[in-house]
Amino acid sequence: MRSLTLSGWTQPSDALLPLVGDAAIAFDYSEYASPEASFEALRAFQDIPHVVAWSMGGQLALRAIAAGVLCPAHLTLIAPPIQFVADKSTAPDASEEAVAAMDPLTFTQFRNNYAAQPARTKNRFHALVAKGDRDFTRILSRLEHHPRVEDTARWLPWLDDLGAYTLTEAVLARIPPTLIVHGTHDAIVPHAQGAWLAERLPQAQLNSWHEVGHAPHVHDMDRLRNEIAIHRQISKIAA
Repeated sequence: MRSLTLSGWTQPSDALLPLVGDAAIAFDYSEYASPEASFEALRAFQDIPHVVAWSMGGQLALRAIAAGVLCPAHLTLIAPPIQFVADKSTAPDASEEAVAAMDPLTFTQFRNNYAAQPARTKNRFHALVAKGDRDFTRILSRLEHHPRVEDTARWLPWLDDLGAYTLTEAVLARIPPTLIVHGTHDAIVPHAQGAWLAERLPQAQLNSWHEVGHAPHVHDMDRLRNEIAIHRQISKIAA
């Protein structure tokens, strides 16, 4: 199955290619000024049947599918945020756990740190990606940065969008059979967000990885590759 991949914020656009093969297409949304601008480019990939997306890339994939920009037969999401910043006004229900997210003050501090000291902040961000994983040191050593990670003009608009957007208001009826993989110890996107999303997508399965952080594909790529294959079989998606 041909695949399109969308990576996480400031992460290499090709970070997911080893998961699905070099013949897949890695879409670098940071080349565009906004999600809306990226959607125009994504329309060129409407015929690709499988989308694999990590973190912010996962949220963007859901938004593109909901808008009819992408039309995959199968979707794999790795730690997708429904909302990156907690906002009680957009909370989907009264459960504090269900909407667990970064508080606005922490987000503002992180944004300001990145704007002022991108070189230093990028390393701290990777520490958060690996945080909570039982193999923290190994995960941290394997994470790489986007080659233009310190280009704040390129990445700040996307960070601002991530801070402002919530999927709680999105119409998700178009989403195809979806595998959601989420670490139980994710320090960036709480596992509860993956559970919330799995309950609301029309055909979704949540695979929770115990004592794993924000990068399950780095923790065990072979396991994830196998889980994707199994989910395709269950969903009767052709290889």
